Amino acid sequence: MKIVTQILLIIIAAGTLTIDAQTFRLKRPVKNNIQINGSYLYGEPSLANPALAHRGIDIAISYDTVFSASSGTVYFVGYDPNNVVGGYEPNGCGNYIFIKSNWQSKNLYLLYCHLTKPLVLQNQSVAEGTPIAISGNTGYSTGPHLHFELRMNSASYSTTRSRRNPELWIGMDGMGAIYGEVPNAPNSTRVDISPDPKPRPPYTTYGYSLTYNFNDPYIGSDDIYAENYAIGDVKPGTYTITALGGAYTRTVTVQSGEVVNADISTDVEQKISSVRNFELFQNYPNPFNPGTNISF
Repeated sequence: MKIVTQILLIIIAAGTLTIDAQTFRLKRPVKNNIQINGSYLYGEPSLANPALAHRGIDIAISYDTVFSASSGTVYFVGYDPNNVVGGYEPNGCGNYIFIKSNWQSKNLYLLYCHLTKPLVLQNQSVAEGTPIAISGNTGYSTGPHLHFELRMNSASYSTTRSRRNPELWIGMDGMGAIYGEVPNAPNSTRVDISPDPKPRPPYTTYGYSLTYNFNDPYIGSDDIYAENYAIGDVKPGTYTITALGGAYTRTVTVQSGEVVNADISTDVEQKISSVRNFELFQNYPNPFNPGTNISF
């Protein structure tokens, strides 16, 4: 006896999912109206050694409160270079703090540099938004600011490809961010965006971005985004991004709070139908010989 089955999916309800937008993962570690230095961004050639890269972002905060960007534990409080412990930051950070946090079951270490005065103690638990320090101008610094750095999996200074771009993790209220990958781009390739994406004021320094300087062995891309450039604190709107003389051109729309991939169209939503129920129908013919159809 042969039974022939015919599959019939009955879709009771469907949902809509936009798959190309993420959100910021951390709280901004300074007051909302303080800009990131747009002329010295993550992955750009280091001012101290252009063969290497800037491994974090500089935030233009002058002797004001610094907040914990994440809940976690104060992993280290110290001063560089006089009492470096464990090789965490032998690179001119002055007074600095590490907060140990967690992201997707991975250890995430948040580094705050050039502080005037720490307000927390080692091994202390802190909640997101807790005041942890007063910013300053200690260490290798040309003026008061906060150097903010993210290290994935290890706090050690010497762990390769451990840094992540903080502009894809934090943002001003009401702003978004854009990331992408310029294929085969040389290090420090210029990436332009039009129209002007920044809220002015407070932004005064941003003109364009650069692809990351991967000659520096410590510079890494995001674990999910795999980008080689990023543009943070972007006003909601639609933008054109160009590089390599127009060989790379992308149009992208950003909403408040979104972190958007420029290499995926943002004007098309992907409809994903989800099956909410199944139904089994009467077989036919019935009785049967030698076969029947069963629909479900």
